[in-house]
Amino acid sequence: MENSLSTESKPKLVDANGLLEVLFDKSSRPSVRWVRQMQAQRKIPYVKIGHLVRFDVDEVRQALSENCTVNPRRR
Repeated sequence: MENSLSTESKPKLVDANGLLEVLFDKSSRPSVRWVRQMQAQRKIPYVKIGHLVRFDVDEVRQALSENCTVNPRRR
């Protein structure tokens, strides 16, 4: 019997450094401290597994899009 979730549909969990590598270009990448601040302010979702903190890249990308995008005012 095959698992209903394929390996491609499973969330990919990464640490803070991995998150920064996936989301940002090297020249514009913020620091791990920035990730920790966003985590502490609950602006990005995270998963705790024991003492380890991991991030689902797709969920973080969506949260940043929803919470950190500035929309220009229309006149």
